[in-house]
Amino acid sequence: MLSAQEGIVKSVMLDSVMVSAVSSGFSVEDFVDYVKTDTSFYHGFKNLRYYPHTYYSELEVFNKNRQSEGFLARQGRYEVYDNKLIVQVDSSFNDGRIYNRRGKYRHYTPEFFDYIFFPKDTLKISKYSSKDNSKEAESQNEKNENDIKVIIFNPGSAEVEKSGGKKEKLAVFDESMQPYYDYIISKRTYKDTLECYAFICRMKTDLTEKEEEEVLIRELVSYFDRNTFNVVYRKYVMQYDYWLIDLNVTVDVEMGYAKHQLVPTYINYQGYWDIPFSKPEIADFKLWNSDFIVTD
Repeated sequence: MLSAQEGIVKSVMLDSVMVSAVSSGFSVEDFVDYVKTDTSFYHGFKNLRYYPHTYYSELEVFNKNRQSEGFLARQGRYEVYDNKLIVQVDSSFNDGRIYNRRGKYRHYTPEFFDYIFFPKDTLKISKYSSKDNSKEAESQNEKNENDIKVIIFNPGSAEVEKSGGKKEKLAVFDESMQPYYDYIISKRTYKDTLECYAFICRMKTDLTEKEEEEVLIRELVSYFDRNTFNVVYRKYVMQYDYWLIDLNVTVDVEMGYAKHQLVPTYINYQGYWDIPFSKPEIADFKLWNSDFIVTD
């Protein structure tokens, strides 16, 4: 009986360039194992809070009819002093509809992105700790942040594969999910300059409607720098429409190098979600990061 990883290795599709690479010694099994165990993407995101830099962001919220219900743009800096992060907002613009009369957000989505990227409180940070704060996750934002970490950084990890409920649907490498996916390895060029290996996990096109209900991650794309095997690009397409929950989200993350350190240079979230006790929301969030100061 094949293991979960052996099943993927046997079914993976290669483009013509990768077929030649295998003939020259490229190991599909080793590469799949590297995809599953990669930590470069996670550490690159950690660097977002660890190294001072400039940011610019845009957020627009729409109703279910795609009519704009609020726009917010900000620019400023992430400053780090004595392992403490302070996010400064140097300038801000909104169209007058993003906040209510009490100065609170009218929607949940901007509140959550503030929690992730623009915390109002000073945060203790560590480059090597798995958590920036030691307190247990108690708020809804903290719980949602933990779920996002699982989705973005650990798809198909042992932690996800052994979890119950919805998280099982995130385990794109699990044996139970393999019949729903095509796995593809190809050679790509990132931003016209960087040679990469691309690993693509994509929902099969011939699934029944009932089978599609089992697939939360519809597409997962990762570009690996051929020289360092760092993840320099990742894309997620997630869709779920079952009973009371309706979700359709696409996340694109572009990575770059600040000196020798991997950092997120562009993040784009486009998503629709409709869950019980909340109004349906569609959001388009963009975050550009630049001018990182790396001193180590």
